Amino acid sequence: MHQELLLPSRMTIKENFKFLSMKYKLNRVLLIMVGLIFFQCTTTSDDFIISREVTTSIFIGSNEPEYVQLAAKDLIDDIELITGITLKTVTSMEECNGNCIVIGTVGDSDIRNMVDINKISALEGAWEKYVIFSSKKGGNNRLNIIGSNPRGTMFGIYYFLEKELGVDPLKYWTGYEPVKKEKIILQTIDYTSVEPDFKFRGWFINDEDLLTEFKESGGIRKIDYPYYGQVTNPELIKEVAKAAVRLRYNLIIPASFLDIRNPAEERLIKEVSKRGLFISMHHIEPVGVSAFGYQNYWKEKEENPLFSFYSEKEKLIETWTEYAKRWAKYPDVIWQIGLRGIADRPMWMADPGVPQSDEERAAIISDAMKVQKEIIMNVTGNQNPLMSTTLWAEGAFFHQEGLLKIPDNVMIIFADNSPGYVWQSDFYDTERSENNKYGIYYHYQLWGAGPHLAQAIPPSKPFQLFKEAMDRNTNEYAILNVSNIREFPLALQTSSDMFWNMDSFEPSEALKAWCANRFSDAPEETYAAYSQYFDSYQKVGNKQIPGFLDGQQRIKGLSILGQLNELLVDGHAQREKHTKQTKSIKVKDAFHLSLSDTNPAGGLPLEESLEKVNLQLAGFVKAKSLAVSADSKLAGMEKDFFESNLIGQMDIVIGLGQWLENCIYAKQAADNRDWEITRQHLQTALNAFEVIDSGKQKASKGKWKNWYRGDKKMNINALKERTKEVLKSVGEKM
Repeated sequence: MHQELLLPSRMTIKENFKFLSMKYKLNRVLLIMVGLIFFQCTTTSDDFIISREVTTSIFIGSNEPEYVQLAAKDLIDDIELITGITLKTVTSMEECNGNCIVIGTVGDSDIRNMVDINKISALEGAWEKYVIFSSKKGGNNRLNIIGSNPRGTMFGIYYFLEKELGVDPLKYWTGYEPVKKEKIILQTIDYTSVEPDFKFRGWFINDEDLLTEFKESGGIRKIDYPYYGQVTNPELIKEVAKAAVRLRYNLIIPASFLDIRNPAEERLIKEVSKRGLFISMHHIEPVGVSAFGYQNYWKEKEENPLFSFYSEKEKLIETWTEYAKRWAKYPDVIWQIGLRGIADRPMWMADPGVPQSDEERAAIISDAMKVQKEIIMNVTGNQNPLMSTTLWAEGAFFHQEGLLKIPDNVMIIFADNSPGYVWQSDFYDTERSENNKYGIYYHYQLWGAGPHLAQAIPPSKPFQLFKEAMDRNTNEYAILNVSNIREFPLALQTSSDMFWNMDSFEPSEALKAWCANRFSDAPEETYAAYSQYFDSYQKVGNKQIPGFLDGQQRIKGLSILGQLNELLVDGHAQREKHTKQTKSIKVKDAFHLSLSDTNPAGGLPLEESLEKVNLQLAGFVKAKSLAVSADSKLAGMEKDFFESNLIGQMDIVIGLGQWLENCIYAKQAADNRDWEITRQHLQTALNAFEVIDSGKQKASKGKWKNWYRGDKKMNINALKERTKEVLKSVGEKM
């Protein structure tokens, strides 16, 4: 027999359970018995009840767009999942017999006739605001979810599902299913949301190697790039979009290097747009055109022009125009403008003929943005379309130097340093213009530097940076680089809370609340494990930026293996000469200057790197011990999620740390020509991949069996093979 539970307003099932257990110090069995009596005895005629004994229907305003209809269907489906009861949808006020859930937008005449106008007047003209309140009509109870605009209505539905019914917005990704029960009993509700502090709030699905390979593809990508052979499965992108709107985000960049002329890739746009998300583009895809899309376009014409606004200006304008016509078919596009080269590199790397000075290069980018804006206005017929330009890499450098001329009414987006710890200096030094609005681009993930396979940023750090954005009126737009989604549910949940209401967010309590809600049998223990894990990442330099994230360890280790190989073949002097030449080139380049914080430990001597790696490993071992102890108290979905979200990720970074540590030891031994010790440490480094594999296995259970099949970015298998190759060379040297 399922429990019958009364859910007080804005309290989830777990919150009720926790409240009673703390207040009355009851054990679980006694708590359930007391709870059943307490809940049943306090039910009143004003309570909104969903049960088999009470007729309950849903009324949805007739003019609501598809995404509100889909949200209402999610409401129906989730209630059925909880109770087994399927609610009936009605289309007229007269059909609202019995208990009725009324869903609609403030401007709808039907809604205004059905609800107290005084309850919804505060919604007029607001952005994505909503009210949820109880009322009575003809002796029947009503639950009203009314939005200031359709997205406000949609977010009201999802807020209700999360806060009132305890449905996890990330349930597909976390495995958390709502508690089953025979009845839903809701006490009187009277809730009015705030308007979100950040207007456009979204996810950038970037470096999505695991997503693209996890399920069989919806099609082949026509792209000359080694990391993406397939398009993300359309059923999977639906789950991405659904999770975004359930968490009350309203914006998405659905893929890297998306080519709208490929039907399989265009389907990604269709699916996320259907969910009511504003859609935008990777910062290297102005007007929806990446270098790969450009090459595909001209290949069909049996031409192969250079990808360059400098050398092939008319070719690029033609391509932008054709792509703009296709993107313009979709509502709510936030157009990206700017100019980059191939695969997230500067445009001058794609055209050696581009002028050498920063002034001339910036002028080319400025000219391109002017042309792009004209194309977008002509194609859309809108003289003030939503547009943004992301100041990533050389764009940030040029803008800070005052060299870029960004068109009016374009949102200017500042970026962090990549590992998510500090804004680039242009964020602070650039004077804001009255003719533009401003936003942020924040990395929870960055392939190369990391994090990628393991989360690394605690809630306190983005809160600090987002608060700085608020203080500088840089909150029109916020895009989060979240890669494959599944590694970052903590970040996605807490960031949404921040974006909606910075003042009510307490970073010191956010992680505690996360653990109390997710791991009810071990809240303190899991909090200690997460805290120790985040605190263990070692920081370097004056800015105190993490230096040994998963991607940074990969870069460092591969570099050391390369040096070992050269030492075995050619000797050390040639490597030193090559390194000095490389550094001298990078210092002069705006691209490399702008990303100097991305890998701050890259230039650390081996001795300092080894010290940091050892300290980080010691911290992770302590965190692992805390996590294993906490895990012993968990069961079911809480245990599964904890093991995949924290313990498995810890194993991955511990294994990488052991690998890097022993690569360093091997290099030190090789410098002394002690080949036997070199061999021993390389063998130990190779053994560390067993630890990494154990971590991947923890996150590859059940439906996630093939999660790491697409690991082409970090490419753990390639790291292992490279280690084997150098180990073999050392053996031959002996």
